[in-house]
Amino acid sequence: MMKDKLSAIFESAQQAGNILKEKTAGLSQAALDHTIAAIEKWLEEFPKIEGYELKISNFGFIMGLSPALEVEMRGSHGSFPPEKLAEILAAHKSSSLTWMVFSAIKTTYRLHGKIAQTLEEPLIVKIRLSISPEISVFVGRPFVP
Repeated sequence: MMKDKLSAIFESAQQAGNILKEKTAGLSQAALDHTIAAIEKWLEEFPKIEGYELKISNFGFIMGLSPALEVEMRGSHGSFPPEKLAEILAAHKSSSLTWMVFSAIKTTYRLHGKIAQTLEEPLIVKIRLSISPEISVFVGRPFVP
């Protein structure tokens, strides 16, 4: 009798575990689909960014638990004087990738100006689009170990 109760409890736990697995797999696929759809939406921004003299130099897609798109863009510092950056930022909404990229460039220039006056070419912008977009801006060539 005790064995029957334990067997019934074990069977119920197994069924609950299987249901949980199915639900989790569904959620994981939904999260994956949502992330890829968001990446595809962000792709629409790249022609706008390239219109401001930042050109795509590297492009990659990473498929994993959290898929990501990695894009490297290069340009010249002379293409982005403070007035032009202000103009670009005013022309784009603060929630757009274009705004985020040029805001990151503006901030990088401001911070770099505190330690050096010369901007070493090229301007490199690395963008990682996943659940949360990430933008890195480099003055000159980054050191990669």
